This record gives sequence, structure tokens and C-alpha cells, in this order.
Amino acid sequence: MELVQWLPQPPHLRAVSTVFGYEITVSVRNACIRRTGRSCTHPRTSAALSPSPKRSLCKIVLDPHDSVYDISWLQQNDPASVTLRRDGLLKPVLWEADLYSKNKRDVNYDDFMRSDDGLRKALEELRDYGLVFIRKVPTNDTEVERIAERFGCIRNTFYGTSWNVKSMPDAKNIAYTSLDLGLHMDLMYFEAPPGLQLLHSLKNSVTGGASIFLDSFKAAAMLKKTNPEAYKALTEIPVTFHYINDGRHMHFRRPTIVENDHNEPVMVYYAPPFQGPLESEEVDRFYSAFHAFVNILKEPSLTYKMMMRPGDCVVFANRRVLHGREEFDAASGERHLKGAYVDWDDFKDRLRVFGRA
Repeated sequence: MELVQWLPQPPHLRAVSTVFGYEITVSVRNACIRRTGRSCTHPRTSAALSPSPKRSLCKIVLDPHDSVYDISWLQQNDPASVTLRRDGLLKPVLWEADLYSKNKRDVNYDDFMRSDDGLRKALEELRDYGLVFIRKVPTNDTEVERIAERFGCIRNTFYGTSWNVKSMPDAKNIAYTSLDLGLHMDLMYFEAPPGLQLLHSLKNSVTGGASIFLDSFKAAAMLKKTNPEAYKALTEIPVTFHYINDGRHMHFRRPTIVENDHNEPVMVYYAPPFQGPLESEEVDRFYSAFHAFVNILKEPSLTYKMMMRPGDCVVFANRRVLHGREEFDAASGERHLKGAYVDWDDFKDRLRVFGRA
């Protein structure tokens, strides 16, 4: 049994021990696993120390209470170990179209729905590339919701639990026309935009209308390397995102690029159709930087393009992968996709449970 001495300040919060040759410092107040028939409390703070039936391997000497801990708990909860696991969860592989086309692994629908390995494969593709295609999906109207529920709870918005993407007369949203739909991300005017977006092709017999995808992390890295001042401006100047339509008025401000928010190494927020007036005095600095970023996004080598066929479902990280659509001839046939959202928290939950290091 290891003997752990309390650190001088504050005595009720942290302990330090040398375990297997290296020092571990952890918060220990609420993790006592001493096998007693009563609740353990700290003698000075009266904070509860919940008992546990686990075997005790480590003892903290604190008169009049001796706290007991499992060595594995100390190792797992060492702050350095926690940070390492957090930073190692997402492993973005920055990609251009050729790299993604060469390395991508499509997932079969039956494998995805019926096996842990199929789900794991999809999770790992999203972890690495932010983009995965599920093939041979039944073309039922609500099948996209079943796929979404494999990743977590469906994000219900004012569009519903799922929504149609098809050309409609007098549409108020360009997505519901046959026009070219430029690269963008969805719902940037929400405080927490959805983490995953799913689009399931039910019908597609039109001329044109290829789907396009781009890794914004790659584009941001290129901007940082070639124009660090522009990159810095996009991390500092908040953009106004808004939605004013159908009796709704959404409004939220955030920078285009967010670095190290204590949870993610980087996130990108890009939706020009829903950008409002810039609420900043640094207008020239922002638009100069924004135009530099847009010019990178126009690089043909960055855009992965494919025609969505009936039975295809694409899933992508909504705050990483930009998506859009080329113009199509609405009179040449039918094009009908069904969409759904899942929160990023749910994706990371499934990745921690099913993903491999």
C-alpha cells in the first residue's frame, strides 16, 4: 500500500504520491473508497467522501480520518493523464480532395446499424476527416433519423427532428432551390450549432447538383501559415450570425476561427448567407482577413466533389467540414435529400466508448 501525504495547500483538495516511479497529483476529496458502513467526511470541511466497495491500494494519512484510494484511480485522474486523454480523443487529419479520396473508408449501412465495428469505423472516419459516407441505406423517409440515433440523440430544431432538402417554388432558403449553394456551415446563429449533420439521398435523377465538401481546418492552417495577421484577425473579431425568417429572429456573435477553447484545439464558424452587419470598429481589418480566407477556400484542390445517389448518406462535422451543392436542372428530374442533426457532445460520447486510440 502506498502512503500519500497531503499537500500543504489546500489540504482538503489535493494529494501527491509517487506511484510506479512517477509523481501523481490529484484531487482526492470526493474519491475515498474506504470500506465503511458510514459516509466519510473531511474533518475540516465536512465534505462528503463517498465509500466504495473497490479494493484499497493507497492510503492517505489525515488524522482523524484515513482515506483509501485505488492506485489505478490515482493514475487515471492525474491531471496530466486526463489532459492527454482529452487531447488524444480527436485526431484531425488535414486533407485536400486527393488525400481524402485516396484514404476515405465508406461504411456499409447494415454493418453500421448492426455491429459495433461498423459504428466504430464511422466514428473513426469522423474523428480523422470529419466526413464519412454510409452506403446502401434504405430510401425510407425517416431512415436518416435511425442513422442519427446511432450517434446520439437527434438535435431537434425549428426545422424538426429531420427535414427535406429539395427544390420548391418561392423558397425563402437557397438550399430549397436548384441554384448553386456555396460552401457554408449550418445554424451558426445558435449558441451551440449542431456538431454532426446528416444528409440522406432519397431521390436524385437531375442533371447537375453534385455535393461539395471542404476541410476548413486545412484551409485555416493554410491561412495561418501564409497570412498570420489575417488568421489572427479572424480569431479575434466576432462575426454576427443571424436568422430573420418565418417569425424567428436568431442572433449570435463568435469569431470565424476559435482556437483552444479548453475543449477543442480549433473550431471554424463560416456561413456567409447568415452573416449580419459586423458589430465591430475593425471593419477593414476583418474584411481583409476574411477575403484572404475566402480566397483559400476557392482553391480547387481543397474541394471534394461527389454525386449523391439514392441510398447514400453523408455525415460530417458541421463545425469543421464546409458543405455545398452545385446548381442543377430542376426540370430534368427529382432531387430529394433528408437531413438531421446530432450534437457534438453525443458524437464524442460514442467515440470515447467505441473508438480506438
